[in-house]
Order: sequence, then C-alpha cells, then structure tokens
Amino acid sequence: MAFSYQGFRRAVERCDWEEAHRRLTPLALSALEANDLKLLTELAFSAERLDEHEKSLEWHVAVAERSAKRPVGEWAGEDLADAALVVKFMESEKQGLAIGLNMAGYVKEAASMAGRCGLVVEKRLVPLFQRTLPDIEVAAYPDSPEPRSDKPDFTANPLTLKKVLGATPADIGRRFLPLKSSPEETAELRRRYLDGRDLPLIGISWWSSHFGKDLPSVEDWADHLRTTDAIFVSIQYGDIDADLEILKEAAPGRFVVDDSVDQMKDMDRFASQLGALDSVATISNTGAHLAGAMGIPTSLIRDDWFRRQWPVRSDRTPWYPKTRVYGKNGRDWETLFVEIKNDALKRDADIQR
Repeated sequence: MAFSYQGFRRAVERCDWEEAHRRLTPLALSALEANDLKLLTELAFSAERLDEHEKSLEWHVAVAERSAKRPVGEWAGEDLADAALVVKFMESEKQGLAIGLNMAGYVKEAASMAGRCGLVVEKRLVPLFQRTLPDIEVAAYPDSPEPRSDKPDFTANPLTLKKVLGATPADIGRRFLPLKSSPEETAELRRRYLDGRDLPLIGISWWSSHFGKDLPSVEDWADHLRTTDAIFVSIQYGDIDADLEILKEAAPGRFVVDDSVDQMKDMDRFASQLGALDSVATISNTGAHLAGAMGIPTSLIRDDWFRRQWPVRSDRTPWYPKTRVYGKNGRDWETLFVEIKNDALKRDADIQR
C-alpha cells in the first residue's frame, strides 16, 4: 500500500490528474481493507477534487462508521412524519464557516419529510439561512431548537443528509437552493456601487492569510483591472491597505471599497454585498463558497496544490452551478486572467444576443 500511495502522491505533485484518478480507487480499497482511516479520509477528500462525488461520500461514511463518529440519534432514513429532525451544520467551535453553505436544498427536502425541522449554524449565518428557509427554525450554535416531548428526535449533519438523500452530481444539482440576501439592502448597495454608471459590477478577493495557497500577486490583479472595463468591488478581508492603493491606481474611479461591510462580523451584510454584484472573481475562501451558494456567477481561481475542495479534472462543480473553476495547471497567472476575461466577454456577448 505504501508503494501505491507514493505513486498517487507523485501523480498529484506532477498535476497528472488522470493518473491520480486511475490510482485513487485501488488505493482506497486497500485503505479500507487495512482499516487505515487517516488515509481513507485523505482519499475521500481527494475523490471530491477528482469528480468522484459518490465515492467520496462512500469513503467518508466508512470513516465515520468505523471511527464511531456518528451523531447521537442520527437519522438513517426512518419515516420522519411524526418526528423532529435537527440538522447541525455546526457541531464544534473548530469548524470552518463554509460547511453547509451549499446544502440549503438538502435541508429543505429533509424538512418536507419531517413533522418538525430545526437547523443549527454559526451565529453569523442565522439571518441568511432563516431568510432562505423561512419554515425552519434556525438556531445559532451552541444553541439548538428546543426538543418536543411529543415527537421523537433525530439528528443529522451534512454527511448524514448526503448519505440518506444521495450525492450523485444529479442529486446535488437538482437540490441546489441559492441562499437569499436581503433584497432591500442588496438593491441599496448596488445603486451606490453603480452610481449611475452602466458597467458590470465584479467583486474580487485576492489574498489569504493561510500559508497553504499559491496566489496571484496583487500586481497580477492590477493588470487584470486595467484591461477590464468594469467596476470592481473589494470583497477582501484583512489588513490590505497597501494592496488597495495599488488596485485603486490600476482602476481609477472603478474600484470600490465599502467600509460598511465587515464579513468577519456581519455575514448577512456581506451576503447583501455579494448579491449586489454581477459576478465574482476570487481565490478559494469562504467568500467563494458563499458566492457559489448564492448562485452568483463566480470565477474561482485554483492553484495546483491539491488542497482545496475544488475540481481539478473539470472546471465545474455540481455544488455551485454558476461557478467556473480556473485552474493554474502549470501556467502563469497572466494567462489564467486572460482566459477569465475572454470568457466574460463571450458571456456578455451571448447575453446581448
């Protein structure tokens, strides 16, 4: 198995995605036989990147069952007509904010089967999910919807919902339910950003504090802004004052920084900002997942490090139907940005027809 794993890793390091795909399943079967749950977890995430959504689910489920990590009272497909179901998108303080953003449609379907349904999310996401799922009680972690003594309770997390309801690309696609921002706040921000101009509004996010990312430089982004006729809106978090000056100079009068939006504190207003845009161009971060989950046309810039949950063998993911993934694939960043720009021009021409 060690030899097979080395072959898989060498393929990944070469960005030989077809060879990595060829080696994936035999290696996972060996990990299952050896009960190597650490390796199986790695391969389950790898399967998602290699467009093997059903295998990814199968191996994640195997890890959960073999490590006894199943939620207490987990729903296993029982009839919920006379029961309450509590879906927990957030189960610990260590979780990332993006977990569950793409699964509002799964919750809606499960809720339609239940006598009562509640949802637990990170506190900053409560308004967004409550607006999107108005018939479901949404609670902020660590709180949970109050149990009802007259109904048996079942629990579920994202893995549970995929396991019971299915996670083929067709299953994922037909359940897509975009998260809804505040219509009034979204409209107000759009009016302010456009300021009477007839140009596309494009949100951009270019920097990450995470060490495990290969990123375009701010100068790469500045070149893109100079040659693209649009109004750009910063959707970037962090201490970025020096970067902002470079980007403002690259697109004078066409670069918007809105200090009234702080995604670290108010995700609902951040969602309104995203909703005001025509499209988004971004590296992998929570904003990319939120834009995708809202159904906003998104250009996702992917490096070649095989560490994020974005596809490498294709440029689409069923979880976000309006997101296109632009992989570096050994190219320089300038070439990638040219591809993004050319695709945007084609899309605009198709709309005008």
